[in-house]
Amino acid sequence: MNTWKKYRNYRKINNPDGSFTYVIFVDGVTVEVSAEVYKAYSRSARQLEYMERDLKRDRVLQDAHGRAVVDAYGRTVVLPELEVSLDRLMDEDWDFPAEDQPEDMVLLHVETISLHHCLNLIDATEKTLIQALFFERKTEREYSAETGISQQTIHARKRVILAKLKKLLKNQK
Repeated sequence: MNTWKKYRNYRKINNPDGSFTYVIFVDGVTVEVSAEVYKAYSRSARQLEYMERDLKRDRVLQDAHGRAVVDAYGRTVVLPELEVSLDRLMDEDWDFPAEDQPEDMVLLHVETISLHHCLNLIDATEKTLIQALFFERKTEREYSAETGISQQTIHARKRVILAKLKKLLKNQK
């Protein structure tokens, strides 16, 4: 995953005293720059890399003979992408805060899509428990008082559901 680091033309060097030296390679020459210049340069270099390629493209569903599958209306069935390119997000007018790296925002978006997909695969009672504990930020005790189920049972169920979600997320990759 981090093979791009080998080929980039900028480096952040950790000095023995704990400080950092920031360098950019220009025409084979190492140029020392300030942290601000390094940050701006590295952000634009990584953004350019994302703009040049999509992480994954939509693809047409094919039957066993390699022919495109069509729906009842005669339209080609397209499997939507799970990962999104920076280009597409920018086309959709996503706003990237200055302190966040675009690739971090893209990865967060992809992970969120994957999580919501996995949440749709678990049953309603499991989903309700996860909704209460993680999205509504209720404690196990609060949820226990609401439902009449013991806190220990809720805790055990939460662990089982989280393990199930983890397995589903691993299987998606």
